[in-house]
Amino acid sequence: MKYWDFRESGKPRYDYIAYTDGSYLVPKNFGAAACIVLDGECSGILYSWSEVSRYSTSNRQELAGIVHALLHTPPGSSVLVRSDSENGIALLTGQVRSKKDWDLVQLFRQVKKERSLRVTLEWIRSHGGDPWNEYVDNLCIEALDIFEQDGTRVREGVAPDALFAYICNQ
Repeated sequence: MKYWDFRESGKPRYDYIAYTDGSYLVPKNFGAAACIVLDGECSGILYSWSEVSRYSTSNRQELAGIVHALLHTPPGSSVLVRSDSENGIALLTGQVRSKKDWDLVQLFRQVKKERSLRVTLEWIRSHGGDPWNEYVDNLCIEALDIFEQDGTRVREGVAPDALFAYICNQ
Protein backbone atom coordinates (compact mmCIF):
# COMPACT_ATOMS: atom_id res chain seq x y z
CA MET A 1 0.00 0.00 0.00
CA LYS A 2 1.35 3.39 -0.94
CA TYR A 3 0.52 6.42 1.19
CA TRP A 4 -0.34 9.73 -0.43
CA ASP A 5 2.54 12.18 -0.15
CA PHE A 6 1.99 15.94 -0.33
CA ARG A 7 5.39 16.38 -1.99
CA GLU A 8 4.37 14.10 -4.87
CA SER A 9 1.11 15.98 -5.41
CA GLY A 10 2.89 19.27 -6.07
CA LYS A 11 0.74 20.93 -3.40
CA PRO A 12 2.40 22.32 -0.27
CA ARG A 13 1.54 20.51 2.94
CA TYR A 14 0.96 23.79 4.80
CA ASP A 15 -0.40 27.12 3.57
CA TYR A 16 2.34 28.95 5.50
CA ILE A 17 5.55 28.16 7.33
CA ALA A 18 6.74 30.42 10.15
CA TYR A 19 10.15 30.52 11.79
CA THR A 20 10.46 32.15 15.20
CA ASP A 21 13.22 32.94 17.66
CA GLY A 22 13.83 34.79 20.88
CA SER A 23 16.86 35.77 22.89
CA TYR A 24 17.64 37.54 26.12
CA LEU A 25 20.71 39.26 27.49
CA VAL A 26 20.67 38.81 31.27
CA PRO A 27 23.36 41.38 32.17
CA LYS A 28 21.67 44.10 30.10
CA ASN A 29 18.13 43.02 31.02
CA PHE A 30 16.61 43.14 27.55
CA GLY A 31 15.90 40.67 24.80
CA ALA A 32 14.51 40.30 21.31
CA ALA A 33 11.83 38.29 19.58
CA ALA A 34 11.62 37.68 15.84
CA CYS A 35 9.54 35.83 13.28
CA ILE A 36 9.17 35.37 9.56
CA VAL A 37 6.19 33.98 7.67
CA LEU A 38 6.83 32.15 4.40
CA ASP A 39 4.48 30.69 1.83
CA GLY A 40 3.99 26.92 2.01
CA GLU A 41 6.82 26.27 -0.43
CA CYS A 42 9.36 28.44 1.45
CA SER A 43 9.95 30.39 -1.74
CA GLY A 44 9.89 33.83 -0.16
CA ILE A 45 9.34 35.88 2.97
CA LEU A 46 5.82 37.29 3.22
CA TYR A 47 6.30 38.94 6.61
CA SER A 48 9.34 39.70 8.73
CA TRP A 49 9.42 41.20 12.23
CA SER A 50 11.71 41.72 15.20
CA GLU A 51 11.46 43.79 18.35
CA VAL A 52 13.39 44.41 21.54
CA SER A 53 11.77 44.61 24.96
CA ARG A 54 12.99 44.96 28.52
CA TYR A 55 12.28 43.02 31.71
CA SER A 56 11.32 39.73 30.18
CA THR A 57 12.82 36.24 29.90
CA SER A 58 14.21 34.21 27.03
CA ASN A 59 11.18 31.93 27.10
CA ARG A 60 8.74 34.87 26.97
CA GLN A 61 10.62 36.22 23.96
CA GLU A 62 10.38 32.83 22.21
CA LEU A 63 6.63 32.64 22.91
CA ALA A 64 6.16 36.25 21.76
CA GLY A 65 7.71 35.35 18.40
CA ILE A 66 5.36 32.39 17.97
CA VAL A 67 2.22 34.38 18.83
CA HIS A 68 3.28 37.27 16.61
CA ALA A 69 3.76 34.89 13.67
CA LEU A 70 0.22 33.58 14.15
CA LEU A 71 -1.13 37.13 14.28
CA HIS A 72 0.31 37.67 10.80
CA THR A 73 -0.91 34.46 9.20
CA PRO A 74 -4.22 34.73 7.31
CA PRO A 75 -7.26 33.41 9.21
CA GLY A 76 -8.40 29.89 8.35
CA SER A 77 -5.01 28.73 7.10
CA SER A 78 -2.70 25.92 8.09
CA VAL A 79 0.69 26.93 9.43
CA LEU A 80 3.81 25.05 10.44
CA VAL A 81 5.68 26.96 13.13
CA ARG A 82 9.34 26.01 13.46
CA SER A 83 11.10 27.10 16.62
CA ASP A 84 14.33 26.19 18.37
CA SER A 85 12.66 26.58 21.78
CA GLU A 86 12.01 23.13 23.22
CA ASN A 87 10.52 24.63 26.36
CA GLY A 88 8.23 26.97 24.43
CA ILE A 89 6.86 24.16 22.29
CA ALA A 90 6.44 21.92 25.35
CA LEU A 91 4.43 24.67 27.07
CA LEU A 92 2.22 25.30 24.06
CA THR A 93 1.52 21.61 23.43
CA GLY A 94 0.75 20.90 27.09
CA GLN A 95 3.73 18.60 27.64
CA VAL A 96 4.93 20.92 30.43
CA ARG A 97 2.90 23.15 32.72
CA SER A 98 4.18 26.37 34.18
CA LYS A 99 2.37 29.17 35.95
CA LYS A 100 5.17 31.53 34.95
CA ASP A 101 4.19 31.94 31.28
CA TRP A 102 0.62 30.67 31.45
CA ASP A 103 -0.73 34.00 30.13
CA LEU A 104 1.18 33.49 26.87
CA VAL A 105 -0.03 29.90 26.54
CA GLN A 106 -3.61 31.14 26.91
CA LEU A 107 -2.95 33.91 24.39
CA PHE A 108 -1.54 31.37 21.91
CA ARG A 109 -4.70 29.27 22.26
CA GLN A 110 -6.94 32.33 21.94
CA VAL A 111 -5.25 33.55 18.76
CA LYS A 112 -5.30 30.06 17.26
CA LYS A 113 -9.02 29.67 18.00
CA GLU A 114 -10.18 33.16 17.03
CA ARG A 115 -8.28 33.06 13.73
CA SER A 116 -9.30 29.42 13.00
CA LEU A 117 -5.69 28.40 12.43
CA ARG A 118 -4.52 24.83 12.05
CA VAL A 119 -1.13 25.05 13.77
CA THR A 120 1.63 22.46 13.87
CA LEU A 121 4.58 23.20 16.13
CA GLU A 122 7.95 21.72 15.21
CA TRP A 123 11.20 21.92 17.14
CA ILE A 124 14.37 22.46 15.13
CA ARG A 125 17.92 22.41 16.40
CA SER A 126 19.36 25.85 17.04
CA HIS A 127 22.30 26.63 14.73
CA GLY A 128 21.73 23.28 13.03
CA GLY A 129 22.17 24.59 9.51
CA ASP A 130 18.56 25.51 8.68
CA PRO A 131 18.93 28.79 6.74
CA TRP A 132 15.56 30.22 7.85
CA ASN A 133 16.31 29.49 11.50
CA GLU A 134 19.63 31.27 11.10
CA TYR A 135 17.79 34.16 9.45
CA VAL A 136 15.43 34.74 12.40
CA ASP A 137 18.33 34.31 14.82
CA ASN A 138 20.13 37.10 12.93
CA LEU A 139 16.99 39.27 13.12
CA CYS A 140 17.17 38.99 16.93
CA ILE A 141 20.87 39.82 16.96
CA GLU A 142 20.37 42.83 14.66
CA ALA A 143 17.48 44.12 16.79
CA LEU A 144 19.62 43.86 19.94
CA ASP A 145 22.52 45.64 18.20
CA ILE A 146 20.28 48.47 17.01
CA PHE A 147 18.79 48.82 20.47
CA GLU A 148 22.24 48.98 22.09
CA GLN A 149 23.48 51.59 19.62
CA ASP A 150 20.63 54.06 19.60
CA GLY A 151 17.87 52.85 21.91
CA THR A 152 15.47 52.16 19.05
CA ARG A 153 12.79 49.86 20.44
CA VAL A 154 11.03 48.70 17.27
CA ARG A 155 13.12 47.21 14.48
CA GLU A 156 10.74 46.85 11.50
CA GLY A 157 7.26 45.98 10.33
CA VAL A 158 5.41 46.26 13.63
CA ALA A 159 1.71 46.99 13.31
CA PRO A 160 0.04 48.24 16.50
CA ASP A 161 -1.92 45.25 17.75
CA ALA A 162 -3.66 45.04 21.11
CA LEU A 163 -2.90 41.33 21.54
CA PHE A 164 0.79 41.75 20.90
CA ALA A 165 0.98 44.80 23.15
CA TYR A 166 -0.41 42.54 25.88
CA ILE A 167 2.39 39.98 25.58
CA CYS A 168 5.08 42.69 25.48
CA ASN A 169 4.06 44.19 28.84
CA GLN A 170 7.08 45.85 30.39
